[in-house]
Amino acid sequence: MVDFQSRDTRRRSDDDSDEEEETEETAAGEAATEQTEPTADQSGGDEVDENGAGTGDIEAEEYLDTFSYAVVTVAADRTIEEDTVGNTVVDAVEGTGDAVATRELLAPEYDGVQQSLGTLVDRRDVDAIVTLGGEGVRPEDVVVDAASDLFDKELPGFGELFRVYSHDHEGTAVVRTRATAGIIDDIPVFCLPDDSVAARRGIEQIVAAEAPEIASLAATDDEA
Repeated sequence: MVDFQSRDTRRRSDDDSDEEEETEETAAGEAATEQTEPTADQSGGDEVDENGAGTGDIEAEEYLDTFSYAVVTVAADRTIEEDTVGNTVVDAVEGTGDAVATRELLAPEYDGVQQSLGTLVDRRDVDAIVTLGGEGVRPEDVVVDAASDLFDKELPGFGELFRVYSHDHEGTAVVRTRATAGIIDDIPVFCLPDDSVAARRGIEQIVAAEAPEIASLAATDDEA
């Protein structure tokens, strides 16, 4: 997860660097005559698996530099193993260099969607949420309603731009989608269709470009 508030405070000042240079020769001399056990910060930290992934908490630098999503598919006709649309979105997110921290498959129920969103925005490893499905006009399409009722701020431009981009492919059928976005507790939430082509279009053409900046700007409200 990107820590927007602590990124700058982790940098050393120029004065600190100068002091270290002045004492470098003294420290080198002491090191030549004395060996000490490495401190917790000097050690390798959490063990890593054969792919280089941490087996415990995310390393500090990775935590600061990785923008992470939660991907939530809302559908009653499949298991998460059969969720090809979710797979497409995961591939699209990772293709932009970002990460997927967690993935869920929910039944199309208003309360269940709200509960899931409420839990996800509290996770330290989630910077943004993408929902798939439930944004149409059928009676069971409750995702936009559930999410909108939690929004602290709405982002109407997302849905407007998404429909502009989709018009060339879908024609007037774009009026059937209520794709939208908003912010819940500083976390941007993007509600996309349960369609692989449309969802990938939304991620690659809008979400990947704007989500990190939206999250950063939303987080600055707490510092004002």
